[in-house]
Amino acid sequence: MTTELDPASLQHLRTTAVQKLDNAVCTALANVEGDAARRGIKEALAACTEAGAVVSPQVLGCVTAADEHLRYNERMEARMLLTVAHRLLSRVRPPMVVPGPSTPGDVVLGR
Repeated sequence: MTTELDPASLQHLRTTAVQKLDNAVCTALANVEGDAARRGIKEALAACTEAGAVVSPQVLGCVTAADEHLRYNERMEARMLLTVAHRLLSRVRPPMVVPGPSTPGDVVLGR
């Protein structure tokens, strides 16, 4: 059974996948054990691919290189690359929409 999602749902799914990648990068930056960090990033990248989320080549390059450094316990190099990836990912997030204040005529009660 195939379920097709509307464009808004697809965009939400993609945004969530990119946020998951950013969370994995932040977790890796928090000095998590190397293998756990690598596993989290790998899972997040797979979620991005599955959702069809576009991850910039710069972010992919940083994350891939950081993964290689983590594999050899080169934490400082990995940390630098993950910091760059996090900053790039934070620019991708859609701006938070804050609703304006309501006025007395905005709310209609009893209908």
